[in-house]
Amino acid sequence: MGRPLRILVLDDSEIARDLAGGTLEERGWTVETAGSLAEFRARLAAFRPDLVVTDLEMPDTTGGDVVRELKRDLGTDRIPVVLFSSRPDAELAAVAARSGADAHLCKGEGVDRLGDLVAEIAASILW
Repeated sequence: MGRPLRILVLDDSEIARDLAGGTLEERGWTVETAGSLAEFRARLAAFRPDLVVTDLEMPDTTGGDVVRELKRDLGTDRIPVVLFSSRPDAELAAVAARSGADAHLCKGEGVDRLGDLVAEIAASILW
């Protein structure tokens, strides 16, 4: 792939968006963030990400619903999605399995681990 990986981060917490976005940008990837479902949809259309990172619990949506919406749309169904939430790992695994998320990570494992996970997913994608 000739350009940096493009990642869209959806989280209602500005601190979480800044931490995740900054960590991913430090790895050389291009990151945009969204704090609401409406903002996410607008950025999704304009930014055209290669990968999405989403929180699980937000005021206007859930990460599971975001994953299902992306996976149902032929324009976005191949975008890998990572659930990144403070919920327990077992709960995240269950939501990931039900929704079709490609990976999940508990925020307690840290944003550095998020960068490692995104790198693993990116390495497995056939561009």
